[in-house]
Amino acid sequence: MLADLSIKDFARAVAAYDPVMPAGGCVTALSGLMGVCLLEMSVNSAYGRPEGEKYEELFRDAKTQLTELHNELLTYIEKDAVAYNGVLAACKLQKSTPREAEHRRAEIQAAAVSAIQIPLKISAACLAALEPGIMLLPKVKPGVLGDLMIGLLVTKTAIEGSLAAAKINLPLIREDTLVRSFQDRINELQVKFDAVKTRL
Repeated sequence: MLADLSIKDFARAVAAYDPVMPAGGCVTALSGLMGVCLLEMSVNSAYGRPEGEKYEELFRDAKTQLTELHNELLTYIEKDAVAYNGVLAACKLQKSTPREAEHRRAEIQAAAVSAIQIPLKISAACLAALEPGIMLLPKVKPGVLGDLMIGLLVTKTAIEGSLAAAKINLPLIREDTLVRSFQDRINELQVKFDAVKTRL
């Protein structure tokens, strides 16, 4: 499991070309996870302590939401690798006959669906984390404000990367209905992201 690797081993695996995984999608998931972790740390610095009593309910809700997103993003590191490995495997299928070529196209499209869905889920999870993070800005201790701001910026970068990954993989889909559906979802997330960015 990629999530079980040490930082050193994960970095070495990303830097290597063979095997090609982990790559961009896994890194965006990890980036989003690290951003969310900094948001969690900001909440934990005050939650349950005297200085956090004024916002105790707000901190509790943020802590619950961020913990769920933390766990969700952790799974996407592996899921993205599995999805993209599926695309690579499909691309290696034989295409010397019309039947083989058609089978290969179908397998590539089936694998590409996951290779688009996972980045979109990463984007959605990171977007969901930005809201409580922004809300915390005027409420956390001054000593962790810098960490909170860095967490928001790292999470923002993960959204940009995962949306880019989804767009890059979109041409692998040949079915017009699916393309429109994914493009609509990309546009929806982009609009939400653009609105949130103005508050950072």
